[in-house]
Amino acid sequence: MSSSPTRIEHVETGKPIDAELHDLLTLDDVLEAAAKWMPTKIQIVRELLARAVPQNVWPQALHWNWVKKAAALQPYAPGPFSPYALFGLKAEDQWQGLLLGCCVGHQTRLAPTGRDLVYIDYVESAPWNLSLAAIEQQPRFKGIGGQLFELAVRWSDDLGFRGRVGLHSLPQSEGFYRGFCAMEDVGPDANYQNLRYFELDEAHAKMFLEEDEHA
Repeated sequence: MSSSPTRIEHVETGKPIDAELHDLLTLDDVLEAAAKWMPTKIQIVRELLARAVPQNVWPQALHWNWVKKAAALQPYAPGPFSPYALFGLKAEDQWQGLLLGCCVGHQTRLAPTGRDLVYIDYVESAPWNLSLAAIEQQPRFKGIGGQLFELAVRWSDDLGFRGRVGLHSLPQSEGFYRGFCAMEDVGPDANYQNLRYFELDEAHAKMFLEEDEHA
């Protein structure tokens, strides 16, 4: 597993802390994250239920189960010859976010169509990094999703896809992909639970990476 240093913001203090970006996670790393995340997810659900918070405003990724995702990936374990890649961000000896991407079988829907891209299957921050006003939880850290997204864009560039990335977004995340990630909203996909499909084209990928290098 290769890693590089980075920094994320500690929300309570407003100060940056040291972290590590990892671009070659194993299935054991994913299981390690799931083992730490699940108790916090359960506690969040308990508090949401106790306060009678309507389920339609719960975090939409709260039900995601990375144990099942790891099991499904086992035949295609991420590595040099796998179409899948697992990225992660670690701080304070805990996984603060994970991203699963695939580089085979997905093509751009933007003109000209048919070019290969990296498809982001899942990206999620640790549950303690969620902002949940309904239960008075502020995130512990922020700045995680954007850095994981950048790893996917760089992977696409390294593969010769020139940074092209696609994904289907949960409704609560659409603003992040339109805004911070500068992706194009292609519209609802009737073949994928009617979730909106987003793509990052080559021009915006180049701008995204150049802006990050000068940040």
